[in-house]
Amino acid sequence: MHSRLMPAVRRARLASMFASCLAFAPALAAPGEGLSLSDAWVPAAPEVGRDIPLSLTIKNETSAPEALMRVRCPIANFSERHTVDRGEGAPAMRSIPNIPIAAGSTLVLLPTAYHVMLLQTREPLEPGKRFTCTIVFQKAGSIETEVEVRKSP
Repeated sequence: MHSRLMPAVRRARLASMFASCLAFAPALAAPGEGLSLSDAWVPAAPEVGRDIPLSLTIKNETSAPEALMRVRCPIANFSERHTVDRGEGAPAMRSIPNIPIAAGSTLVLLPTAYHVMLLQTREPLEPGKRFTCTIVFQKAGSIETEVEVRKSP
C-alpha cells in the first residue's frame, strides 16, 4: 500500500509546486511588460551645464499602479522628478521621490505638470540629435527609450 500512495503524494506535491509557480508568474514577467513609452524629447540646449525638461508619454496598460523612480541619460549628470506646485503665488517646481502612474492610464510628462528634469547637461544639444535614456520603474524595472532633441518652442 505504501508504494501505491507514493505516486499520489508526488503528484499532489508537483501540482502544488506548479500552482505556486503560476502564482508568481506576474512577478517574473519581462521588464516593462504592460508599459509603453513614446514621444520622448528634450528642447535644444546649445550650452553645456543647462537644466532641461524631459517630455515623455507613458502608457500603463496593466491593472496595477506603477511609479517612475529614476531616469538615467548619458547627456546629463543626474535627473530629478518634479511636480508643479500651484498653491498660493506663482507656480513652483517641487522635487518628488517618484511619479505615480495609475493603472490603465496614460501619463504625459510636461514641464507644466509631472516631469523629469535632466540636470547639468554634458554636451551641446542641437535639434535632430538622438540619445537613449533608461527609465526605471518601481515594478517594471528598467526600460530604454530613444529621446529626440527638438527646436526650443
